Amino acid sequence: MTSDPILELYKHQFAVISLETTGISPQHGDHLIELAIQTVNWNGELLDSYETLVHPGKDIEGFQIHGITDEMVKNAPSISEIAPDILSRLNGKTLVAHDLDFAIRFLQPALNGELTDFKGICTLKLANLVAPESGLRRLEQLCTYYDIDLSERHTAKADSLATAKLFSILKNLYNQQFEIEDFVKDFLFVITIEDCPKERNIFIKRKEARNIANIQKTRLYDLLNRLTSNAGDSVPVRQYLNVLDRALADRILSEREIVSLVELASDYKLSKDQVMEIHEEYLRKLIRIYLLDEILTNTEMEDINLVSELLCILPKDLKLLIEYERTKIQITTPGVQKQLKSLKGKSVCFSGHLNCKINGQRIDRELAQQLVKERGLIVKRVVSKNVDYLITAQVDSFSAKGRKNRKAMEYHVNVMDEKIFWEMIGVAVDCNE
Repeated sequence: MTSDPILELYKHQFAVISLETTGISPQHGDHLIELAIQTVNWNGELLDSYETLVHPGKDIEGFQIHGITDEMVKNAPSISEIAPDILSRLNGKTLVAHDLDFAIRFLQPALNGELTDFKGICTLKLANLVAPESGLRRLEQLCTYYDIDLSERHTAKADSLATAKLFSILKNLYNQQFEIEDFVKDFLFVITIEDCPKERNIFIKRKEARNIANIQKTRLYDLLNRLTSNAGDSVPVRQYLNVLDRALADRILSEREIVSLVELASDYKLSKDQVMEIHEEYLRKLIRIYLLDEILTNTEMEDINLVSELLCILPKDLKLLIEYERTKIQITTPGVQKQLKSLKGKSVCFSGHLNCKINGQRIDRELAQQLVKERGLIVKRVVSKNVDYLITAQVDSFSAKGRKNRKAMEYHVNVMDEKIFWEMIGVAVDCNE
């Protein structure tokens, strides 16, 4: 600790924690079911936010004021899985909680004795110290008294954020009444964890848990679970996708469509895992198309979320699919959207082998057709009067050799260099030999 207490405070960080539990006593079988940690500095600035539901390892009995159900924690991580995330966020910081003793009673056994010297700042005690005349003790009472928003009471995230704001107010009141050196001496307990594990960022939030629970209640999810776990000899993906396309056209899956999809999967001997792979690929391509302008609008996200839910894809998997497409090869170049709108519906035919590459990999015919279709153009196999562009890698040596070339000259089709075409539709490529 430095000799300047004010400098020490401005450098310091505080881990503000809030818990939701199945009861009041871990010694009598109660468990932690939700936890949130807000990391703030002396000025009250939020530096990090972590929240997760926790699987208690037992049923949640009866009605609970926190509103957490068995279905919500069914897919939540266990306390041992999130221990590294808790410890890494406490290490080197001062613990803050409203009714710190209650929090410690649950944290100590949950962390298997990783922390033996558990000290910190209790906002309940601090409030009594700086404003004993208020006579208030509950978090919601103090929040009302100090005009702090607590609209989502009994959620770990809302309670921890409110506690952080309450702490900021109370420590300022303390410094008006006492010396700042006293605060450093009496309250700045720093948690030190030897061989502290790195954070893993394992979590499941309430909203995601509810979405998962809703998906797992759907008729399609139930029927998919009945599919065989053994794959068939062949996977007729296109047939299944064709039916899926028609079923999802109106963004509604009727009971008849759901049964038809499951019967189709069963007839084709598709396993549940194979069906889910097809569903994820379907959604991934939809995300890819929406990301062509590098932006997901609210309307596009609503559609993606709807399709994801209809296909029984969990929110965490949807998030990974979006992140994958965002961080994938930069295929779209900026500022091409207006031009793409004018090109929509234009027809394209490729002639000969293509030379351009994306990330060092040559664009084959399959990828070329995919890139064109995603941007709203039409791919033609042969040249006719209805073809707008013939794309070739050898435009400088273009001649009447070959059927497509002769037809292009006959019908006055625009012959375009491959590199220029990719640039025109916003695909970043490397065409250097």
